[in-house]
Amino acid sequence: MKKNIVKKNSHQTVTLPDVIDMDTLSYASDEELLRRVSYLANDRDRAIRNGYTAEAWETEICYVQRELSLRQARRISHEKYVSSMSEDVRGYFDQDVSSMN
Repeated sequence: MKKNIVKKNSHQTVTLPDVIDMDTLSYASDEELLRRVSYLANDRDRAIRNGYTAEAWETEICYVQRELSLRQARRISHEKYVSSMSEDVRGYFDQDVSSMN
């Protein structure tokens, strides 16, 4: 459920960002997360232009960026692991072939 906040002495309202729990973020695709950061940044900028504080948007952006960072670190670690495993396998087969000669 979205919450609205009303600026004092004004009829302008701004919708606060939806708070999405970490479990939901972990199942979202990279594209969904990047899209969410973009939407949140646009909404944050609009709120700032209208005189609101950006804390709620900044917090949500941080959570999404954290998830993206974790995924990137996992990708890098996995690539290193796969690379080291393929080197081990090549070394194993190189030994096998040389022992046949």
